[in-house]
Amino acid sequence: MSENQNHLLGITVLPEYFQYEGVNAVLDNCQNLAGATAITTSPYVMEPTTSEQGQREPPIDAGAGAVRLLDRNLWGKHELFVKTAPSFCANVSLYGNTCYSPPPATELTNSDKNVVSSVLDKIKHRGMDAYFQIQAAIPPGYRVQFSGVADKDVPRLPNGQMVENRVALNASLASEDIFQYQLALMIDLFQQYPSLDGIRIDWPEYPPYKLDSVFLDFNSAVATHESLDGQYDFDSIRQSINEVYTWLHGNVNSAELVKMSSLEGVCEVLASYGWLEALRSWLQMKKALVTSYIRRLREGIDAAGFASRKLVPHAFPPPFNHLSGLDYGEVGRYSDHIPVKMYTMHWAMIARFYLDQLTAKSPGIPHEQWIDVVFNLLEISDDPSPTNLDEVRYPGPDDPHLNTKFAQSRKFNTAQEAAKDTPIAALIHGYGPVDDFSDRFEHAFHAANRSGWINRYCYLSNEKLRKIGELKNR
Repeated sequence: MSENQNHLLGITVLPEYFQYEGVNAVLDNCQNLAGATAITTSPYVMEPTTSEQGQREPPIDAGAGAVRLLDRNLWGKHELFVKTAPSFCANVSLYGNTCYSPPPATELTNSDKNVVSSVLDKIKHRGMDAYFQIQAAIPPGYRVQFSGVADKDVPRLPNGQMVENRVALNASLASEDIFQYQLALMIDLFQQYPSLDGIRIDWPEYPPYKLDSVFLDFNSAVATHESLDGQYDFDSIRQSINEVYTWLHGNVNSAELVKMSSLEGVCEVLASYGWLEALRSWLQMKKALVTSYIRRLREGIDAAGFASRKLVPHAFPPPFNHLSGLDYGEVGRYSDHIPVKMYTMHWAMIARFYLDQLTAKSPGIPHEQWIDVVFNLLEISDDPSPTNLDEVRYPGPDDPHLNTKFAQSRKFNTAQEAAKDTPIAALIHGYGPVDDFSDRFEHAFHAANRSGWINRYCYLSNEKLRKIGELKNR
């Protein structure tokens, strides 16, 4: 980590706010009010449009986040539809090893492309570190909602089907075309934006937002991927994991659920069916795919002459990372630091997604049994598990998030122990009421040894920014 990052306070400010509020005004807010030492933005530009032509801002999170609104108005609104364009004209010669084409420049690119380079230069002039955030495996990669992933590269369930209505539209990490595109994009950005200190990659794993997304990846490319070194019986594992999937959807009994409120109990139940070793092998396969992907990106960036630039992969917190495939210790060998997502409103959302699917397929089992299993296994809250599904929901803008102070501390400690010498940073979401955000920020920032990123400026009113400045040095 750089000297600034010994006590890192970074804020993610996406380009639309520099366009709307002005570059110096935004940086003044981040630096003077909050005391930011680093800023992350992204390589695109934006303009408002109609619902037919654009995407909702803020993102709707597969429907669950429809309650979410912007704290800071954007083009006069707290909810709107937008369209984007890359902020750069891609060097197409870099993309010869992939079937994916770089994002084409548009009229919006040509009119506003200087905004992002000006932002980066001013960040550096003010003595802060400058980063981009891009998607790890979703061409074109510069903004989360847009995906051009070909069907051949979509991760598959063990029965060979695609997952419907995913939150994260990631491609299979076994796809060579996806990897080569991602490497070309990162080299392109480092070449075009010399002020960049590093790139943060979002979702460099298998994001487990939906229950079906947990059961990835059985794309045929996985079977022969170099990271697995031929040591796994892919077809046998796929068959066993498909049996586990089928069992969860209507074949679990109440006695088994009582045992499954602990990891030891889950292992006991799975072992009784003969699935435990296959499950362990499957999770090891995921880890191998994720680690290989990040390792190869680091090696490719270094070989292109950018060894001094930082690679910063985001990570789901423990124990979600066991489902996503990200091993902190292995990934840490190729990372400057690892921001761990403390998006507590998402924890409730994930739990509800899982519970809706599980309870719909198990009509004879009381909902509170499933709730207890999901909340305990994922360590979602410090409070006792709810007894009613209606209590498990995405919080509204004025609602406090789940009570998670002790859960967050455990997750940080587990992640840092696994990451060894690679620093763990808190990745804190700004969404929510001021007092609730302030409590979450103060706890997470200090639990992570005063190292954190805040996502993102659009949820940070000036009152929240001032609170950050007051709390960061306590």
